[in-house]
Parts: sequence; C-alpha cells; structure tokens
Amino acid sequence: MALFRLPPSGVRLMPGLDRRVTIEVEASRGTTTIVVNGELDLATMPFLAAKLALAAGSRPRRLVFDLSGTHFMDCGSARLITEARQWLPEDGRPVIRRPRPGVRRVLELTGLDTHCEIEPLAMGSSRARRCAQERDQSGADR
Repeated sequence: MALFRLPPSGVRLMPGLDRRVTIEVEASRGTTTIVVNGELDLATMPFLAAKLALAAGSRPRRLVFDLSGTHFMDCGSARLITEARQWLPEDGRPVIRRPRPGVRRVLELTGLDTHCEIEPLAMGSSRARRCAQERDQSGADR
C-alpha cells in the first residue's frame, strides 16, 4: 500500500492551506482511496487536482473518495471529483464514501451525484440509526 501526504514537487500551495485540508492517497489492489479532511474550495482545488493526478498514475480500477471528514465542498471541487471517471475503466464511476449532508447536497443540486456512486451508510452504524430515527419521528416514510 502506498500512502502520499505531500503534494508533488512543483505544486505551490497557499500559506495556511495545510490547516484547511489534508488529502491522503492510499493505493491497494486496484482500488485507490482518497481521504479528504477539511474544506474543498477554490483555494484547495489545486492540491486536490495534484493528488488526483498522482492517483491516476496507478491506473486504479476503482477510485474511492472518503469525504466523511470534508466539512465544505464547492461546485468546482465536486466537478473535479466526478471528472476523475476518465481514469477509470469503461463505465467506471468514482465512489463517494460517507459524504456529510452539505457535501451530498452540493452533489445533488449540481446533478453531479448521477456521475458517481454514493456509498450508503453501513447498516447498524450509529449514524444510520440516527437517520432512521429522524425519519421515523418526522413521518417522512408515511
């Protein structure tokens, strides 16, 4: 497994960027996982693009974006993530793992959610139970 924490040489980052976002790339057996913690916006998008280029070099069969720690994502970053399908085998789509509600909303409002797979919450997880309880209390399924 490869783990990359630093941007490739030549990539210039804005001062303080390391406090706004961390992006780790893990490659293992045909699956590359990109773990994002923090904010994805105009200032951090070049850092994400550099990490995506790094991930593309491994020619993954499956590309997973773990966005459970992403507090904010703008439309440009969402588009960049969904365009990563160009590096996947035919009919491959990026997988979005555990997006927070605001991130998921950006994907839905822009229609970009149709260009990726959004992993559902694991059954039995505390968050899945909370969502089910909230749905039951609101009567949304009635």
